[in-house]
Amino acid sequence: MSAQLPPLEKPLSERAEVSFTLPASWYLDPAVYEREKERIFYRTWQYVAHVSMLSEPGDYITLRICDENMFVIRDGAGELRAFYNICRHRAHELLEGEGNVRDRIVCPYHAWSYGLDGSLAGARMSQGRPGFDGAGFGLRPVRLDTLCGCIFVNLDDDAAPLAEVAPGLEADIREKAPYVDDLILAGTDVLGETRMDAGWKVVVDNYVECYHCIPAHPAFASIISMRDYQVDLFPGWSRQLGPVIRPENRAYAVDTGEGQQKSAFWYLWPNTTFNIMPGSDEMSVFAIRPRGVEQSWFGGHSLSVDGKVNPERAQYVADVLAPEDIGLCESVQRGLHSRSYTQGPIIVDAERSGTAEHGLHHFHRMVQAALQD
Repeated sequence: MSAQLPPLEKPLSERAEVSFTLPASWYLDPAVYEREKERIFYRTWQYVAHVSMLSEPGDYITLRICDENMFVIRDGAGELRAFYNICRHRAHELLEGEGNVRDRIVCPYHAWSYGLDGSLAGARMSQGRPGFDGAGFGLRPVRLDTLCGCIFVNLDDDAAPLAEVAPGLEADIREKAPYVDDLILAGTDVLGETRMDAGWKVVVDNYVECYHCIPAHPAFASIISMRDYQVDLFPGWSRQLGPVIRPENRAYAVDTGEGQQKSAFWYLWPNTTFNIMPGSDEMSVFAIRPRGVEQSWFGGHSLSVDGKVNPERAQYVADVLAPEDIGLCESVQRGLHSRSYTQGPIIVDAERSGTAEHGLHHFHRMVQAALQD
């Protein structure tokens, strides 16, 4: 039986305007993190890569979700498959990073080999073991689904498809980014993988609200009108829209005749983000990966229709916006240790404007529902 959750001293209620945040203990207690692994990360859809990254048979990419290691590969028939990245003989990890294995996956420990469909292809000296049946030692499969060309995996064999978990999300992305089917991996990732000394919930907290944008992101608030900003909530996801932008601003110049003349940011429970900034037709897809109770990685891929990124926009995100957010999250993580803090009030105006915290409340309620008995 899992340990009991630390108590809520103040209510996390259904109504955002009278609710409080998750308590500091839920961000710091190792027992809570262990519960999150089992109840959240091993039961939800986790972003892996874009389909353009796995175009040929044998192309693969690996992924670690908390303590579990897996890979996605394109098989000989052109189908995408996902497996635990563990040899069925003595549990050695099979693949590293990303690459191509042609027609066989060979364990570097004892050279057991597997076909691209996960079946056991060879087990040295196994003919000497009476009754050995190789059919029972194929790689363990992992659930796989796609959304807007993005590959996701789920360790829960009984998980509902992505379309049911986040109804309407794909249609909304396609409506606001009609070029989505033309996206390919861009030559240079904006951020790569960025390590943060902040837990995954702190990073998601920061992403799903723009209450902090005016004081903490002055250049962002100069390119995207905060007066017109919107935050909308849906089952399993939320969306932030900046329908009004300023071509002349403190972030980077926007060509009014090119690409998107708006911003859009989608959050998919529990830790995936889809991001569009004004300008040429691009999208970044990132995931917040837990790396312990108080550490996480923010990483993913930059996509565009021509395989390139807008250099001025990329420089702004990498050199200004990301460091601002990293500093904010790491400061909050340190502050959560203070004996002066337990829970804070959710700030929401009557209009549910884009600079309020109802997106934060939406996220906290999903965390609460996942973790409580």
